[in-house]
Amino acid sequence: MVDKLKGKRQLLRLWREQKGICPVCNQKITQRTGWHSHHIIWRSMGGSDTQENRVLLHPNCHSQVHSQKLTVEKPRPSRGV
Repeated sequence: MVDKLKGKRQLLRLWREQKGICPVCNQKITQRTGWHSHHIIWRSMGGSDTQENRVLLHPNCHSQVHSQKLTVEKPRPSRGV
């Protein structure tokens, strides 16, 4: 139970950090669109499982990233004016 709650908090933190936007297609991530957690530096290449190394992507965008070997960057926080 604790692991499931921790996982949900991590997903929510990623979603908020990205303002609910997929960094590949720049469209909203919703329950309807679904999402996958993607490791920026792939675990198979030595990447960690930390929050700093993950982003949320739409399932189709995630497939494209892997099939086309695209690079994904973590969205930068916007500064308030």
